Amino acid sequence: MSMGKGYGLVGSLARHRWAQDALRRRLVLAGAVGVLGLLAVFPANHRAAVTLTPVDPATMGVNQAASSTGLGALSLLGSGGGLSTQTLIETSLQVAHSVYVRQIVARRLNLPARLGKGEQATLRWLEREVDARTLRGGIIEIDTYQHDDALALDLIRAYADAIRQQMAIVNRDQNIARRDALEQVLAQADARLARAQAAYDAYRLRTGTGDPLVNALQASGRVPALDDMIAAKQAEIEGLRHFATESNFHLRKAEAELAALRNRASQAGSNAAQAKGSVGNIVAQTSQGMALRRELELAQMMYDTYKRNLQGTLAEALVVSVNIRLLEAPYLDPARQFNTWALALLLLVLGGGGAIELYLACPPSAARKAVP
Repeated sequence: MSMGKGYGLVGSLARHRWAQDALRRRLVLAGAVGVLGLLAVFPANHRAAVTLTPVDPATMGVNQAASSTGLGALSLLGSGGGLSTQTLIETSLQVAHSVYVRQIVARRLNLPARLGKGEQATLRWLEREVDARTLRGGIIEIDTYQHDDALALDLIRAYADAIRQQMAIVNRDQNIARRDALEQVLAQADARLARAQAAYDAYRLRTGTGDPLVNALQASGRVPALDDMIAAKQAEIEGLRHFATESNFHLRKAEAELAALRNRASQAGSNAAQAKGSVGNIVAQTSQGMALRRELELAQMMYDTYKRNLQGTLAEALVVSVNIRLLEAPYLDPARQFNTWALALLLLVLGGGGAIELYLACPPSAARKAVP
């Protein structure tokens, strides 16, 4: 039975002249399927890949001070407690996609001559052919699909080496910047420590006290001690008056000593800062001395902190090249790789051929009504 006008794309193809003969139609379809099936497998496609994970040199234990003390804005220069995993991954991916890494790979493998392309065309080819992406667990995978298995492995090896090389440069630049900043703040901390030490020493020489806190403790016990001495002297005078007259030498001597003790107690309990040895004088001197001591302790703590971090930063400089850990060495994937373009065309031909056969076997009602 012949049908006239086809309906839709499938109907138009089914009514085409080459599709009228069932044997010819099926032979052409079988030939196309065979050719595309062969092209999906040959030439063989090879997948080469490598898996890496970034490593922060600060987490290798060479700089214990960086993980125990904060550096404020200096931590932005790298290390200073270690970078977050996400930051390390994003930095490594940015380096992997950089033009500089592609230039290193192209130069190391002599790709322009090997591919017969210009320099810029080679860089664009690398951008298309080599893919870098993140997997779960902070893992970075780099892979490529090539018909030449040797070229695929060379590309992946060169990419892994170039990424390590460039990350080492980035870490070294950060380490140098951080070292320079630490040397500057350490010099400032050293100058502050020298000024604080000189001021504290001058205070101790002026007041004649080795430690303001000890001096304050001694002063706090002076008034109660004088009160006890006064009470004892009063009891002694009362005892003398029972056996001696007012003109007695020993009685007059005890009364003079009592007056002297009361005068000393009055001076010691005075709030006037100008009275030497008084509570007010001791409090004023102690407050000044404690302020100078706190400044000295703070300056010493800052100096020690910056010194430890500078020593740790100098130690980190020895391991800046340890920035990428190789989880899987470059390898060729043993799984069968298909040429995706041929596979896609094969599926399209199979689907189209099946649709045409179904259309011709069971045409839609509109097509049957149109038959004369």
